[in-house]
Amino acid sequence: MGNLDDDPYREHVLYDLEYAHHDEDVGWYVQLCSALPSGTSALRPILELGCGTGRLTLPIARAGATMLGVDRAPSMLEGLRRKLASEAAEVRQRVRLIEADYLRSQDALSTSAPFAAVLWPFNALHHCAGPEQLAAMLAQIRPWIAEGGFLALDCYLPDLDLYDRDPKARYEPRTFEDPRSGEVLESWEQGWWDAERRIHHVLYVYEHPDGSQERTQLSLRMYELPELQSLVADAGYRVERSAMDFEGSPVMPGALKWVALLRP
Repeated sequence: MGNLDDDPYREHVLYDLEYAHHDEDVGWYVQLCSALPSGTSALRPILELGCGTGRLTLPIARAGATMLGVDRAPSMLEGLRRKLASEAAEVRQRVRLIEADYLRSQDALSTSAPFAAVLWPFNALHHCAGPEQLAAMLAQIRPWIAEGGFLALDCYLPDLDLYDRDPKARYEPRTFEDPRSGEVLESWEQGWWDAERRIHHVLYVYEHPDGSQERTQLSLRMYELPELQSLVADAGYRVERSAMDFEGSPVMPGALKWVALLRP
């Protein structure tokens, strides 16, 4: 098993190798933000919680929205700033970034509120340590949303087949070219399920030609859909859209994803 200190966000190069081509959600979030009333996001920015290296931030800004991206990881923001530097001037002007852990310190965001909309994408809510922290975050976000705005989010739902994997076995083998050196990186995943704490641990291993390894680990607190729906309702939101994918498929038994548009 991995080292619990293998921060998955300490190295933007590895993050982009893993996720740069993950785009199934991009169109959905761009469409939502583009559908805001004309001029809304010019007056009030859209807040993206956990903006990472800009996988969503940049397409939304290119589509015309003003973005405030927040992330706790300096390396993620460094990667985003590098990408932003190659964008057109009008796109650069639409993006502002804040380094902050939004789960623990919301002062900088509260003073910038309200926002045209708040995005909590790409399974970021799983960083909440439990229902109490998730409930507190949902309650904190609600007054940040301007009249007519929304909270959009997506998250995993529990996958018992996935959690039943052998924690010592290697899965999802991949080969990358390391942009830092040009070397070949052999990569794979391992994972294990902490049933008592309801945490899915995922270890990503990147092995260099000399056998040395870089590792990153995600620890994702999982929630059942009824629990999520109850927390959302208790925080004062109305579910306007609910789906099991970004194509809008109705949530069915066994769904592994929840995609939701919430109104305060």
